[in-house]
Amino acid sequence: MTKAELQAQIWEEIDKSISDDVLVRSEKRELKALLIKFAPDKAACDLLRSEIFSLAQSRANPSNYQAILKWVEDLNKVLLSVQKQEKLDERVYFSPGEDCLNAILHQINSSVQIIQICLFTISDNRISDALVTKHKHGTHIKIITDNDKIYDQGSDIQVLHEAGIPVKVDVTDNHMHHKFALFDKKTTITGSYNWTRSAERYNHENIIISNSPKMMREFEDEYDKLWNELIYYGEL
Repeated sequence: MTKAELQAQIWEEIDKSISDDVLVRSEKRELKALLIKFAPDKAACDLLRSEIFSLAQSRANPSNYQAILKWVEDLNKVLLSVQKQEKLDERVYFSPGEDCLNAILHQINSSVQIIQICLFTISDNRISDALVTKHKHGTHIKIITDNDKIYDQGSDIQVLHEAGIPVKVDVTDNHMHHKFALFDKKTTITGSYNWTRSAERYNHENIIISNSPKMMREFEDEYDKLWNELIYYGEL
């Protein structure tokens, strides 16, 4: 069953349960089982609560007000019992030194599904080698970069392209100056750090690593927008 189908079934059960103004035990069990499968995060639960309150408002009248209030309370308890708890994890690293490099390599090596990279320049072959290895093992990798840096001495874009990793390039007079990467649609890396040897050895740079769903959504929206706008490296 897809998420959309589960969501529709959950709402059907909620709508049915309010018909007699009471959330009975069997309805609680059924809803809890569906919600466990759906695995809602806080944002999904908040949206569902808003819809439940709207439904309760439309149903309530002076004679059933207390019963509807109890129905809302009972339903909210079911939601709280299944809501996926997301502990915010944020880490900060600085260069010069290998802290940023090692954190990036760890994130690449531990990712299994998709890595979306948006960087002004990539020239640290330790990172590029790790990306090629992950690509060969089936991790889907996509790269966005800027045309002003792809032909610099030491740039690894050609190597990554030849390995079969899709690369898109900003060819406008402006710079695609972002420095962020998204891992398995769960973890975001951003900061001033370009993936270069100079950034690791000499520059005062930083990265932030976060599992914030909100940060992921907003960076992924920007990534998707740029990916749709830019051209493939092979078309230059």
